[in-house]
Amino acid sequence: MFPRPQRMELRGGRHTTTRTPQTRIDPGAVPRLQGYRLSIDAENVTVTGHDAAGVFYGQQTLDLIRRQHPDWLPQLTIDDWPDLLVRGYMLDVSRDRVPTMATFRELIDRLALLKFNQLQLYTEHTLAYAGHKEVWRDASPITFDELAELETYCAARFIELVPCQNLFGHMHRWLLKPGYADLAETPDGWDTPWGYRENRPHSLNPTDPRSFALSADLIDQLAPRLRSGLFNIGCDETNDLGQGRSRAMVERVGRAEVYLGYLTKLCGRVAAHGKTPMFWGDIVLDHPELVPRLPDDAVLLNWNYEATKSFDEDSARFRGAGVRFYVCPGTSSWCSLGGRGRNAVDNLRDAAEAGIAHGAEGMLITDWGDHGHWQPFAASWIGLVYGAGVAWALEPNRSEEPLVDAVSLIAGDENGDELGSILWDLSNAYLGAGPKFSNQTFWFYHLRKPSASFADEPWAELTPGDVAGVIERLDAVTKRLENYEPGNAEATRLADEAAWCAAVSRWACRRVGRVITKHDPLDTPEDVAGFTALVDRFQASWRQRYRPGGLSDSVEKLTAVLRNA
Repeated sequence: MFPRPQRMELRGGRHTTTRTPQTRIDPGAVPRLQGYRLSIDAENVTVTGHDAAGVFYGQQTLDLIRRQHPDWLPQLTIDDWPDLLVRGYMLDVSRDRVPTMATFRELIDRLALLKFNQLQLYTEHTLAYAGHKEVWRDASPITFDELAELETYCAARFIELVPCQNLFGHMHRWLLKPGYADLAETPDGWDTPWGYRENRPHSLNPTDPRSFALSADLIDQLAPRLRSGLFNIGCDETNDLGQGRSRAMVERVGRAEVYLGYLTKLCGRVAAHGKTPMFWGDIVLDHPELVPRLPDDAVLLNWNYEATKSFDEDSARFRGAGVRFYVCPGTSSWCSLGGRGRNAVDNLRDAAEAGIAHGAEGMLITDWGDHGHWQPFAASWIGLVYGAGVAWALEPNRSEEPLVDAVSLIAGDENGDELGSILWDLSNAYLGAGPKFSNQTFWFYHLRKPSASFADEPWAELTPGDVAGVIERLDAVTKRLENYEPGNAEATRLADEAAWCAAVSRWACRRVGRVITKHDPLDTPEDVAGFTALVDRFQASWRQRYRPGGLSDSVEKLTAVLRNA
């Protein structure tokens, strides 16, 4: 079973009756919040919870045991409870994949098995706000009626659906529309901190009252529609602040003051609806002098997605300042195609360690879709399953030994390790290259920016041997997939997604090898035809789980490599 429980006693013997489990709530017998005791003896199955959530989690554990033992149950006693009371998952539904309702329901069922109790759907332009059809018209947005349906579905599984709308940075989908363009901080583009210029707008201009009027309207529409006492306002990566229309104010009072002033107004609007604001902590960490002045009771979301940096120092700082915070690691699926499993596992474990040690209110595992959201769900399950384990019970789930079995069972409805180990190997193909590339794989970088030079660090370190090492790992995954026989429809879909990831990654790696060896031509007619076939497979796979809005944008980004030939 997974997550592994805090304590389990196996007594030997089998339970073979088909009686309905007995359930009860008894805080005296189970003292910890959300905790449960599952007892299976020769005659009876009993689930005792501290509260209703505890009973539900005990039933989910029983469900997993039954999946592994369909004809009998082992006699045992489990005492279990969470290390972190909030265990959340954030799914990017704005860049560019918006799941169908059927996909949402299936995902929520699997999150419940993993004992997640919070879900955030990261939105920029994919909610159907009244009066803003210009922005979401072509995005196949989530309607407010659908949002209410999802909330009800989540609540039945003890999952809180938290409203989430970015309201400061990452607003380019709005600001590229004529009706909103004059609200941009940098309408003609801006210089990023990552060494390149972005030629589109990014953040709202915080000095324009109309910017706050827009943000307030979105808060006022969304906040009353969900029962959660939280509201995530985003506000991350406002790195263009002061480069455009707010330049004069930033020069006069400082960038930190301008940011804090706008953040405080947004938090106040959320608080007026009786909700607690949440916001990303990256700008605050750039300006630690802001920490003592943050809005009272707001929850800071401290994100970090690289295992080379620990959550420990920042978490200790927030605890010392009395700041409410979550630790926010990631699945490491984005900007990779097949995932970065080793980084994900190490990042997630570190987040859980720091969060538990320093009193984080929760752990929110993020799953982003940067630059076209090319990666399918198959790339996310390694991080999602492991993260659920260490957030629920760190010590029993610290070991990676049960991970591949758990991925097979929870993601693919199969017993055994075959599917999970294939996804694990796919997610670690990136380790075949010597150089380490932050937050991406080198072949994703090439597909994203096919005209970019490999002359700069760390790209200059990339060798033909590195490329060959990755291709060897991808070929091994492909061979395993050819010999794998899925046992059900979901396992088949995941295997197909993994096969596509391996194939397009191999195609891109081969092209990178040609770039760094200055091979001419880069693409033969056969290469172009092969990639075109992969794009066709990408679109067919997309339509199985996602709405049509966003597909053309994602495909346009993916096929840029051919236009650059």
